Amino acid sequence: MIFSILSGVARILNFLSDKLANLANLISKPSKSSNYPLLPQNDPEISQRQALLNKSRQLYQYNYTYIDSLPMVEKVPTSERFSLSWGLLVGKVVVKVLLNDRANPAAFIDKEKSKAKQLEFSKKLLEASMAKSDTALVELLSNLPAILEDDPIDVAGSNIQEYNELFWIIPLPTISQSLFSNTEFARLRVAGFNPLMIQRVTSLDARFPVTEAQFQSVLADDSLAAAGAEGRLYLADYAELEALTGGTFPKGKQKYINAPLALFAVPKGKKSLTPIAIQLGQDPNTHPIFVSQHGDEPNWLIAKTVVQIADANYHQLISHLGRTHLFIEPFAIATNRQLANNHPLYILLKPHFQGTLAINDAAQSGLVSAGGTVDSLLAGTIDTARALSVHGVKTYNFDEAMLPVALKKRGVDDPKLLPEYPYRDDALLVWEAIATWVKNYLSVYYENDNDVARDSELQAWVKEITANDGGRVTSFGQNGQIRTLSYLVDAVTLLIFTSSAQHAAVNFPQGDLMDYAPAVPLAGYTPAPTSTTGATIDNFWSMIPAIDQAKSQLTMTYILGSVYYTTLGDYGNAYFTDDRIEQPLRDFQDNLKAIESTIKSRNEQRNVDYSYLRPSRIPQSINI
Repeated sequence: MIFSILSGVARILNFLSDKLANLANLISKPSKSSNYPLLPQNDPEISQRQALLNKSRQLYQYNYTYIDSLPMVEKVPTSERFSLSWGLLVGKVVVKVLLNDRANPAAFIDKEKSKAKQLEFSKKLLEASMAKSDTALVELLSNLPAILEDDPIDVAGSNIQEYNELFWIIPLPTISQSLFSNTEFARLRVAGFNPLMIQRVTSLDARFPVTEAQFQSVLADDSLAAAGAEGRLYLADYAELEALTGGTFPKGKQKYINAPLALFAVPKGKKSLTPIAIQLGQDPNTHPIFVSQHGDEPNWLIAKTVVQIADANYHQLISHLGRTHLFIEPFAIATNRQLANNHPLYILLKPHFQGTLAINDAAQSGLVSAGGTVDSLLAGTIDTARALSVHGVKTYNFDEAMLPVALKKRGVDDPKLLPEYPYRDDALLVWEAIATWVKNYLSVYYENDNDVARDSELQAWVKEITANDGGRVTSFGQNGQIRTLSYLVDAVTLLIFTSSAQHAAVNFPQGDLMDYAPAVPLAGYTPAPTSTTGATIDNFWSMIPAIDQAKSQLTMTYILGSVYYTTLGDYGNAYFTDDRIEQPLRDFQDNLKAIESTIKSRNEQRNVDYSYLRPSRIPQSINI
């Protein structure tokens, strides 16, 4: 009975969320009289424009204490809060998580308590949706930690079946079928949740003294020197994780995190990476080198697991939180403070910042706060984890973050050297489509570089973004200005790409990769080994999170990785009031459809689908 009731609720919520999304698009249509796009130098009502900007500056104030010294909005303005249609999408996913718990027949689940929570949440969710009350819905969702909290589970987790039995309504991730696979371990570097770490190297430095004999024990007909010289040698270096100190929250049990080095190579005549060796820390005097073995050999399996723990923490704190969410925040604030709402750039960017200030505020006050989910599940103390995210933002050079530049800097831009790199190949398609759209759009309003230089609001925008009492993005702009249309196009392309495709690439793998703790543990619970021999499979099960932590990891990552709100290129009917934008927008949407087809065709040739960058699965903004 409970399943039919909750399934019915989910169907109703699905219908309501679709209708409310359509209503939101209708309401958000800009008025032609007030929002017809004009550069400030062409606007006859400049005084009114300035008056509205002054009001906006009062609403969007900076705060530098929520996450150390990073700029965040002091208080999320009412217009930036979560929408009802967004909340219903989140609610639907939460209902599925609760259904998944209820379906679990394990003795450690309190069935009556679980049933009561599901019914109460579903009832309140339905009431909020029927009343069209975003306030009630946001209040309900703000209590999610309490709603999803379970009684302690005293099950260590000693075999794969115990972890698989956490999945009932939520599908068991396909990675569970290749848990011990070396092929899958290598594939995750180019198509996983953090496909941003590998860099091409010609040789190894003293920190990682892999020998020719060790290399040839894996690839007998090859050599380390030849692989380096021919562009077939790749390194994943997690040195930045040395800044983390292992935490003990929530149960006082010590957690462990390492800063490993992992070496991969493309064998002669092949297309895919293969793992060669792993060192579990930066100092070879204290960390021996593990050479690749059969996938389930216990010593090698544990070494791979240490890398997975490192990759997951780097992903969550730097690649995801730091270099998408927190990176975009100051641009969203400054756009509202310095660009009038009829400025062409404001009109273009606003949909790509939808929900970002609200989700970041929710993160800093809950998810990444002391005692929050990150504190509970990730490996480091909350103070060192937050500091690492700040470091990730401050060391992220704006100009070097542009996708073609970033790929070239890591030496992974040449498909002849690294043929199989789904993230790179699909991301470049989306990047080029966005770049073309941005260029065509901005060229309607800026005829030349002089128009860019004369745009007083644009120059004030740059000045604020780079200022110490503003956005603190010191690597942005051209000596404190934007002087050329080409730089403006590149900069806006990066902002839209980061808010849409880049966030999709690092966020949505949470829902079908990172929700499976044996494959992607968020922390280690035993120290990394100091010997390359002597381990058993029991040592692996002892290292990864116990069942209660694995269940919490499933809940968090599945929710974060399952909410698709808005779609790249869909700005709603008649969002743009300038008829000159109709054709460039249509071209952009047609390009995205072509990319969708291209990626589907590519997936037919790939051993495993890579669908995170299909345009139909890329939201417009960072809103989850």
